[in-house]
Amino acid sequence: MQKIYFIIQCLIIFSVSFHEILLSQEVEITSEGEIRSFKINLPDDIDEPLPLIILMHGLGETNSNMYGVANYFSNRSFIAVRPQSGSYLNSSGSGYTTLWNALADTQKFDDVKFISDVIDYMLLNYDFVDHDRIYAAGYSNGGYMTYRLSCDLSNRITAFGSVAGNMYLIDDGFDCTDQGRDIPIIHIHGTGDTFNPYYPGGYGVFGDDIIGDQYLTIGESIDFWSEYHQYNVIEIDTILSDISIKYTYSNDSLESNFVHIKAENGGHIWFYGDSWGFSSTQEILDFSSQYKLSDFIINIEDTNNDGLFNIEDINIVVNRIFSPELDDLGYDFNFDNNTDIFDVLTLSDIIF
Repeated sequence: MQKIYFIIQCLIIFSVSFHEILLSQEVEITSEGEIRSFKINLPDDIDEPLPLIILMHGLGETNSNMYGVANYFSNRSFIAVRPQSGSYLNSSGSGYTTLWNALADTQKFDDVKFISDVIDYMLLNYDFVDHDRIYAAGYSNGGYMTYRLSCDLSNRITAFGSVAGNMYLIDDGFDCTDQGRDIPIIHIHGTGDTFNPYYPGGYGVFGDDIIGDQYLTIGESIDFWSEYHQYNVIEIDTILSDISIKYTYSNDSLESNFVHIKAENGGHIWFYGDSWGFSSTQEILDFSSQYKLSDFIINIEDTNNDGLFNIEDINIVVNRIFSPELDDLGYDFNFDNNTDIFDVLTLSDIIF
């Protein structure tokens, strides 16, 4: 009987792996001199500009762990990208584990730059990607990375989702404090999570949380973003009585919301199913779909409006200088009331 069970399990694993190979593409790029990889799940219909979501796996996992979530999105007219984190020697020195560099450790890969390079690749190679609708979501350590992107790549990514992953705030007093735009975030977390604690001071796998340190629990994250946005309205929706509750923090004068779904006694999991009354995947999809990047900012350096910041944007300004009859469209990047070579130099500094 055990042999039959083992064979069935092997067949299931093989079937899932084979299905993933059929429905996804794997890409390698060079980022900061390192070979990095990611997988792409494309929807069947790609005849129009489509939103893109970046899905980041948990600690010790690979991008294959996000296959089911990616497939869910691609079946609903999203392009899903699953980047692979770096791998580092673990604390015991006995082996290696995968890890997103959400703490911005200079001794590890620059994962913010990697995700930015992934976006560049997608925009350059897939002309049906809508640069106005790029989103990010992650599980556990991937959720931490999503928060890092909300602080460091909000000029390219519209909205952010974290499941069972808290926020790390670099302890310099300036991290994530002034980004020039509102930041929509959805954070889904179980109160019984013993990996990333739900409550300040609560137990986590790496020890008790220290109240007031740079590792923010969900309550501390809500406080941080509520202060950032001056949220003054709280709406409470009981998804499933006494089990799952949705809190929406907002300000009537702002486009963005902070949504928190609390799963009572929920563990360190990606939530879905009747027992919780909601699906993390669907909640992130619905939340993200409300927003476009242009709701919050216009990247003035993106002069040709393709979502990329490169030499093509500089060429637009150069052409304007040699064709003064053209409308400058706000190309006075150094604010001296002229469009000239100094604006080209200023734009080059911004982009490069």
